[in-house]
Amino acid sequence: MTFYSLVLFVHVTAVLGLCATLSFEVLSLFHLRRVSALTEARRWIEQVPGLPLVAMGSVLVVFFSGAYLAMRMSAFGLAWPRVTVGALLLIAPLGTLSGRRMRAIRRACTDARVINPELLSRLQDPFLKISLGIRIAVFLGIVLLMAAKPELWESVSIVGISVILGLLSSLLAWRRSGSLPAPSADLGD
Repeated sequence: MTFYSLVLFVHVTAVLGLCATLSFEVLSLFHLRRVSALTEARRWIEQVPGLPLVAMGSVLVVFFSGAYLAMRMSAFGLAWPRVTVGALLLIAPLGTLSGRRMRAIRRACTDARVINPELLSRLQDPFLKISLGIRIAVFLGIVLLMAAKPELWESVSIVGISVILGLLSSLLAWRRSGSLPAPSADLGD
């Protein structure tokens, strides 16, 4: 086994880790948006604390191992690795903002006695759904970039279309579930 194949294995494993964290976030958010009792909310929120660390670690490993692989393939002169880095830089802040809002929800669940309108508003925060939809779509767009290795404008188009599809999927899900909830106030740390 060569060092290159070991780095490729680590890279693919980190991509699978990121996929797993996004999948768990989908499951958790799905259940949090539909809870009717505080115990249900706590059950789905308490499993999430380590998720941002796994996601952040996976993104960093994907980034550094991908940079090494691209250098070894002499691919940094191509468009798709540069666009991929830009797409990763789009995913990271959305994940950070979602993480902050989830921490605020966790604190609110800890302090609450029952699900009140403010907590319900936080549980149904539209930003969480939009952020997750965009991150999943861009993640899939990055996978397409790695598989197809397109030129610059195709690469940029793939990421742009991914963002639009992620946003549209979130909006269509709202339409199916009824009206848009009002955004919750001050969800920062």
